[in-house]
This record gives sequence, C-alpha cells and structure tokens, in this order.
Amino acid sequence: MPVRTAHGERRGNVKRQSQKSRSLKRQPWYYWASAAVLLILTLGPFVWAFIVSVTPEYEMFTNTKNMLPETFVWSNYENLFSMTTSHSIRLFRGLKNSLTAAAVTLVIGVPLALITAYTLTKMEFPGRKWFKNALLITMVIPVFATIIPLFRIFVEHDLLDRQFWLALVYVSSFLPMSTWLMCNYFSTIPREILEAARVDGCGNLGTFFRIVLPVSGPVILACSLIMFLSAWNQFQIPLILASSLETKPAAIVTSEFMTKDSIQYGLTAAGGLIAIIPPAVLALLFRRFLVSGMMGGAAKG
Repeated sequence: MPVRTAHGERRGNVKRQSQKSRSLKRQPWYYWASAAVLLILTLGPFVWAFIVSVTPEYEMFTNTKNMLPETFVWSNYENLFSMTTSHSIRLFRGLKNSLTAAAVTLVIGVPLALITAYTLTKMEFPGRKWFKNALLITMVIPVFATIIPLFRIFVEHDLLDRQFWLALVYVSSFLPMSTWLMCNYFSTIPREILEAARVDGCGNLGTFFRIVLPVSGPVILACSLIMFLSAWNQFQIPLILASSLETKPAAIVTSEFMTKDSIQYGLTAAGGLIAIIPPAVLALLFRRFLVSGMMGGAAKG
C-alpha cells in the first residue's frame, strides 16, 4: 500500500509539472516579451558593470561599436583580491564594516520588531491603534528629513564613526516596516489558540515563546533578510554619519575609488560587483522564505 501511494504521488507530481509546462507554452507573445524586457532591465546593469570591469582603460574612450572589449583584462580583480594594495585593504575593510553593521542591526532589530508586533497585535491597551497608525506613517518619512537632526545629535554626543550607534540608526529606519509585516502575520494566528494557551496556564511571555514564536519562522526570516539587505546597501546614512575607514561600509568605500584626481571606472565596477556578492547569495539561497514571509505578512495588510 505505501508503495502504491508513493507511486501515485510521483505520478501526480509529474502530471502537475507537465501541466505547468504546457501552460507556459500557451502564454501569448507579449508575456515573453515583457519577461525579456524585465530580465534585461534587471540583469543589464550587472552585465554592463562586468564588461566595464574587464575593459582596459584606454578602450573605454575609443569610438567603437563593439560592446565587448577587444582584450579582457583581469587586473582590477587581481588588484582587489591581492589583499596588499590600498584599494584591496579598503574594500575588504568596508565589507567587514557592512557585515558588522548588518549583524548588529539584526541582533537588535529582529527581537524589537517581534516584541513590538506581538504587543500591538495580541494585547489590548489604550492608544494601540494610534500607535500602529503612527508606525505606518513613519515608513513614508524620507531619510534626509531626519538626517540633519541625527547628525547634530551625533556631533553633540561624540557618536560619529561609532559602528554600534550607526547600526542603531539602521534599526530605527527598518523597524517600522519589519514590525508592520510581523503585525500582519501575527494577525493570521487565531486568537482562540492563544486563549487556550492562557487557560492552560501560559502567561503572555509563555504564549509568545511556546505558541507564536514557533510558527513565525517564515516572517522572522523574511524580516531578517530585509534588514540585512537594507543595512548592507546603506549609502545615505553612513555618508553623513561615518567618515573614517573604521566605520565606512562597502558602498561608501567603492564610491571613493572615483576621486576628483582620477576616475577608475573599471576598478569601481569590479569593487561594486564584489560588494554585492554576499547579499545576492543570501537572497538566492533564501528567496523562497523571503517571498513566503512577505506574502504572509501582507495577507492582512
């Protein structure tokens, strides 16, 4: 009997795959045209950056109709991976700073978002709806609307070029979105389950750790990825609050390869491609959890 069941499951999977392939083949031409345009717009900048990174400097300013260079040079990558040149040392220091800031952001931001979302969703207190609406409003406030007051606070309290305090600014920027996603996800958990847990003797913390937390893996992972990617790609905030190599992230370090005295297009393109490898790998590895967590968080948004 189990063999027959497994065989039936395999036949069902094959049938679903064949139906999916037939439905894809029946798509109209504009479906594939739109997909091709979207693919070009998405991957085009990365392909162009790679071409620039392997093109000799003298070929970049020649009048040619060829997209590809006549000779491919790998000196820019050799320079950045040598670990001995100034550009290489600065880039990998920037990568380390980006990783440190992203890690601190996750360690502080994810627990805060969890506790805040659970409190706003499953507990009753005066001003709860007002607080949720205020949280939603803060999501649309641009960074530069608050960066000048933040800069003055950092200067007055000697907090500039401090990795921990820079990460706290990241947390304050990403916390509203993460909390909102978690609130919507927690809203899908039936209140009857939580009430049954309280009847069995669980308090608020016990209900959170025993009931809510075990089923919240997808949204936790999704919010963690969003926070990590956002912290890794930060440019505006560290541009103002981080001025030393000890705190500058990879995005700032890479942009500084172009100065008023020399513009090294190939080196800058190579550094940018190296800097996007960690977040790109994470996004590809956990894309299923990212999509499912965000869809779950947006279910009642």
